[in-house]
Amino acid sequence: MEYKNFNSAGTHSLITAGGQTGGKISRVLISNNSVNPAGISLYLDDSTNKYYFAKEHKIPPFTSVVFTDCLAFDYVKYSLVLVNTGTSPDLTVMIK
Repeated sequence: MEYKNFNSAGTHSLITAGGQTGGKISRVLISNNSVNPAGISLYLDDSTNKYYFAKEHKIPPFTSVVFTDCLAFDYVKYSLVLVNTGTSPDLTVMIK
């Protein structure tokens, strides 16, 4: 299980293509711990195309979203990327 916290808006690589963490995952939980709504996009990137699980999805304050379907991927070829937006973002990401 991998845990990450993001306290700034931006683009974050959760799993980097060719890195040591594999793409054999079964769940991604994203928790919005802020008093403000968060905007997130979660996608696979092969440096040519983006394949979205969610695009510009809004997460209300103090709410979580869980992705459980179609998450396994070729981690040699693809990166798993999170883009977050919003005022005073405070996200926790858990990858299993």
